[in-house]
Amino acid sequence: MKLRKPIKRHHIPSIFTLINMFLGFLAVISIVEGVYIRAAYLIAAAGIFDVIDGKLARKIEMPSRFGAELDSLADLISFCLAPALLVWALYAQDLHPILGALVAGSPLLFGAMRLARFNLLTGEGPKPYYEGLPSPIAAYLVVALVIYYETQGHAGAGKVVLPMVMATSFLMVSQVKYGKFPTASLHMGAMNTLRLVSAIGTMTIFFLVDTRVLLPMVIFYLVSGLVRHLSRTPAEVEDIPATESKV
Repeated sequence: MKLRKPIKRHHIPSIFTLINMFLGFLAVISIVEGVYIRAAYLIAAAGIFDVIDGKLARKIEMPSRFGAELDSLADLISFCLAPALLVWALYAQDLHPILGALVAGSPLLFGAMRLARFNLLTGEGPKPYYEGLPSPIAAYLVVALVIYYETQGHAGAGKVVLPMVMATSFLMVSQVKYGKFPTASLHMGAMNTLRLVSAIGTMTIFFLVDTRVLLPMVIFYLVSGLVRHLSRTPAEVEDIPATESKV
């Protein structure tokens, strides 16, 4: 009787990536079934596994091109397709069919372009920032808005959600720089520790205590990138091409 071969270390991050993808698929099923809050939670859970796979790949020092491509495919489903369907099902069906599809489909269309650009820029080497809003954060905004409006029962939610979805979709393909997610270590400086504790605390409160905590945190992240971008000095603007070519 042959013993099963153990899972190779470099395959472990891909397992978490596939869990991310499967959670996105379950979110799509939930949307089709009309269980929208469950779909939102599944998208949020997919985001956790998306963070784990990347951190794990760097931890075991075995990032791979295959893993990067698989991660993008998973993100396309969990953070682009699923949120787009969620927005369409809840807020865009009353619009003209083509307009509604374009507005609701913006997370998918712009998210796909963002992921393709990210893969190209990855080949140029690591950078200390994300160029454009990360697709998981754009998806988390949809999650936070859906849970807030669907649990609070506010009328006219589409008038708020649809413009915000369009704005964040454009931010995904913008040149606005956003800070990278904190390193999973308490020995990388006080700022990294603060960000790490804030991220873990936010998700813990979101899943176990109060879902309303997610919306202000996501908005804070969105605004922080915009403020940093708009407050650049002329020298910083001129140095961007040279700086980006070195990293």
